[in-house]
Amino acid sequence: MIGIDPRYFLDEMSLDEVAFIIKARRELDDKVNKQSWEQTREICYYAFIAMRGNERIKEPEDLFRFSWEKKEVKKSKRLTKEEAAEKAIRSRSKIKRIT
Repeated sequence: MIGIDPRYFLDEMSLDEVAFIIKARRELDDKVNKQSWEQTREICYYAFIAMRGNERIKEPEDLFRFSWEKKEVKKSKRLTKEEAAEKAIRSRSKIKRIT
């Protein structure tokens, strides 16, 4: 249910408004679906812990990951000579402040 008067929806709405409503509804459905799956994973996690203990499984994500949970991989940026020199100077000054 969208909660819009059918006459307004069919006769007066622009295509942009219809597209926006459809997109918003799809996003809401996706959010509800994700919450449901995450709740299921939590239940599985606690059931597993109750039976086996937390030997290898430390958090629910260790059971299984979802497609929307992408692991963030940090790519190292190659520094120029100038950037490397600046970084070295900054780290030296931090060391001097500590000692």
